[in-house]
Amino acid sequence: MIWQKFTKLTIWKNSNWPGLILYLLLAFVPVLYLSATGGKDHLPVFCDFSERRAGLLYHSVIIAFFTAVCCVSVGLFAAVKLHSKKRGNTLGRWFFLLTAPVPSYIYALTYMNLVRMMGRFIPSLLRYRMAGIWPCVIVEGFAFLPYACAAAMISLEQVDAGEWKAALLCRSADRVYWRIVFPKQLPYLMAIGAVIFVLSITDYTIPSLFQVNVYAMEIFSDYSAVGRSAHSLELSVPLLFVSAAVILMGILPLRNVVKPMKDDEEVIPQYSRLMNVAGSGAVLVAVLQIILPVFSLIPYVGSLSGSYVSAGEELWNSGITGLGAVAFVMIPSAMMALQLAEQKTMKPVWLGIAIAPLSIPGVLTGIGVLKFFSDTPLHVLRSGNIMPSIGMAIRYLPFAMLIQYGCYLRMDRNRIDAARLLQPGRGQAFWRVKVFMMMPGMAIAGLVVFLLTLGDVGTALMLMPAGKEPLSVKIYNYLHYGASETVAVFCLMQMAVCLAAVGVLYFGTWIWQKIHKR
Repeated sequence: MIWQKFTKLTIWKNSNWPGLILYLLLAFVPVLYLSATGGKDHLPVFCDFSERRAGLLYHSVIIAFFTAVCCVSVGLFAAVKLHSKKRGNTLGRWFFLLTAPVPSYIYALTYMNLVRMMGRFIPSLLRYRMAGIWPCVIVEGFAFLPYACAAAMISLEQVDAGEWKAALLCRSADRVYWRIVFPKQLPYLMAIGAVIFVLSITDYTIPSLFQVNVYAMEIFSDYSAVGRSAHSLELSVPLLFVSAAVILMGILPLRNVVKPMKDDEEVIPQYSRLMNVAGSGAVLVAVLQIILPVFSLIPYVGSLSGSYVSAGEELWNSGITGLGAVAFVMIPSAMMALQLAEQKTMKPVWLGIAIAPLSIPGVLTGIGVLKFFSDTPLHVLRSGNIMPSIGMAIRYLPFAMLIQYGCYLRMDRNRIDAARLLQPGRGQAFWRVKVFMMMPGMAIAGLVVFLLTLGDVGTALMLMPAGKEPLSVKIYNYLHYGASETVAVFCLMQMAVCLAAVGVLYFGTWIWQKIHKR
């Protein structure tokens, strides 16, 4: 009976199933292949879970937890403050996204430069502020803050303006917000908090810069030392378990968010002084998140052209790998997101399966892809950019899917239904209507994957071929050497490429809208 119910699911009757299978194969191939080819490498890793490794996992959880809490808290109050202002100036409301493409190690350099400058006047700062857990939280908090602010802002724009205004007639703005508006924001805040938590707990690059040993670094060190891929997989089980639990608890509530934006009217609540002070403080933090890296790197602009000679090849490798990752990720992520948006039966199950790969650490993805290419005829491609591109595509496939899924939920269903009824031939509604409506989500997802690939270090360290070092790895290595001036120029180059990619998407969208209106 269970099998009959399973075979009757609409997912198998939909023509998207090849894309779904491709998505699942790509997303889980590192873990599946490492599990299937363990052989003599198999070791009972739980016997090796010593007190030291428990401490590493504790450090990872602490850093990730406080990073997510700080980002969500600041993003929440900043969005409340910005949303309460009059509309008309889009940049004024969404200014925090200006440095969203900036990789986290640029904030690490900014923090180091700031502490060194202050250390000239207060020498004790150099002793207590250049290492430890809290510098990691500060740096990662600044790096992920734009995404938390954006999620909080988008969730506020989903609230029914009429309901909000009616409630304000009877209760104070503070009470209305916490009793009516905040519960509707909560699924978005939980989702972005879970994503930030997982991005933090699976990263070892920032903690290693501040001399903090974390669990993800243990996986990388273990594989680098002995090369037992199956043991690395088993060593990752505690990290996978924690990440998967947080992801499922944080993102599954989004399955109930299916309504398009309703904020057609302008709502300007008059909050209490305490709420305004908290909001102003949060906005100030969002402003500092932009000002600090910009002013920290401005003095090195003059050296930009000269340093391009020493890092131009690495920048080229990063760009080619990023574009390759976008090409590999687009079709499976789009098909999976589209299917989830239209799924009516067992939607929580499929959503859980689709987002589960978010919990896989980047270093484990790199190990799995590296072993797969080494053991198969694909080893002939190890010397080029194809292997790193595929690895990055697998690593960031769930991120691209989630972005497109969120965009598809807001598509006009009436237009799609009308196109299906009036289509002259089978499939023409998809190619003439739905594809064009999918373009914004695909473009945003492609940009995010490109930017994440450009700033990735953990996966890139495992997959970069000899002589194909990306700029992110070069910056990471130089940060350990203390060459701050050289690193600053390299970071400027990275920022320039990121901002150029955002500019290309912005103007491309503007031209697309002009053509579409005609």
